[in-house]
Amino acid sequence: MKAPGRQTRQGSDRPGPGMTRAPGRQVSHRSWGLPSAHQLISRSVPASLRRRALPLGLVLAFAGCGWQEPASETAATAKQGPRDQPDDSDLSALVPAGLETVIEVDMEALRRSSWTAELLPDPDARLRERKTAALGYDGATDVDRIVYAVTSAGVDAPTLVIAQGRFQTASVEAAFRDRWSNAAIDKWRGLTTLSSGENGLGTLTPRTFCSGPIGQVRSVIDRAFGVGPSFWDESSGSIAAPGALRRQLLATARFTAPAALITIVVDGQLRARVGDAFPLPPELRQVGARLDLGQTMDLQVVGRLDTAPAAAELARRLNALLTDRMTRMALAMVGMSALVQSVQVSSDGTEVRARTSIPADRRTEVSAALRALVQALRGQVDRQTDARPPR
Repeated sequence: MKAPGRQTRQGSDRPGPGMTRAPGRQVSHRSWGLPSAHQLISRSVPASLRRRALPLGLVLAFAGCGWQEPASETAATAKQGPRDQPDDSDLSALVPAGLETVIEVDMEALRRSSWTAELLPDPDARLRERKTAALGYDGATDVDRIVYAVTSAGVDAPTLVIAQGRFQTASVEAAFRDRWSNAAIDKWRGLTTLSSGENGLGTLTPRTFCSGPIGQVRSVIDRAFGVGPSFWDESSGSIAAPGALRRQLLATARFTAPAALITIVVDGQLRARVGDAFPLPPELRQVGARLDLGQTMDLQVVGRLDTAPAAAELARRLNALLTDRMTRMALAMVGMSALVQSVQVSSDGTEVRARTSIPADRRTEVSAALRALVQALRGQVDRQTDARPPR
């Protein structure tokens, strides 16, 4: 389907650095041409630890108590009709329907926080320069807010990225063309898009662009003009749409923006990926998490289920996991035992809630563990980049 005034110039389709093509298969776009987080963790964390760390991730993905029902929609927040100009004031509003997981990150908050500020810049100046050239911007300093969104198709699913910050549009587009030689230049609702196969890039405003599958890039542009269905309005069965869960998370601290916000719609494919490490109950429909960084590191999460008995049973299993000796030993091995020492898990009706708050006197310990994890993940990225086929 063509938007009014759409024009296309075709080019060749060639994989860029760090990306390979299986015979007869399109190269999937992933954020900046890097492997997925699931793949990185699988390669860098021993299997015995993953079996314990995965349930921990679920526990920490159930951290939140004291939840409030979101305020009713006012005239100022009500949905509006189509617009003449793209609106990028709220990146979350640009996420289209058909996705499973949405991760919103406030990079400015991460740069300001003493918990995470040292983790962002790559200590290898040459590698950082290479990455900046490959992306067309510095991921550690130029991005202010970023949203990652994926479907339920699995670890090889393309990632939709919506980024806002201080960019040179020409540099970002040139980097895309360098990865995907002679990419097609197009217009969608009057905005410039680049595409090669299923890989796409769209510039919404001078400060905001999106990249990912070209169909999703066009849907993001539609959302910027107030057109098309939103991820936040999709409902499943008796569970309210994900937007209600997001508003509930935001309402827990009305005057402080979170450093990160995660919303997950749980389906059969996600349950299959988790597997036997910690089987997700079939009644679990949504998970939301909120991370705040101040003097303390606070993580709150809520899970929404179909029935109250299922919620009570899941809370019981999570509490048992917190006291499991092997879980605590696995966390101690990577210096992350502070994460669960203060976790409280409870059920309230059809919701499971938990919360953990790490005090400032544990900051050095936690920051060191996070630094080791970041370095391990960067090492996996570097090895993949170095192993790329010659161009």
